Amino acid sequence: KYYDEHFNLHDEWFEGMAARVIQHEYDHTEGIMFTDKVAPIKKRLLKGKLQGISKGKFKVEYRVKLPK
Repeated sequence: KYYDEHFNLHDEWFEGMAARVIQHEYDHTEGIMFTDKVAPIKKRLLKGKLQGISKGKFKVEYRVKLPK
């Protein structure tokens, strides 16, 4: 359930990518980052990659604006 910009209540069911995006953004409002949901062992395995991402070392096919 959610309220739109006119405060109208909507009750919808989302699946797939739309559901993931909505959950991801909702988690941000709750102060939860995607790395908080990664198991500790997996974090250790991905540590180098995650550090590279945080330093802007990644390749994508779209424009990205990184914080300074």
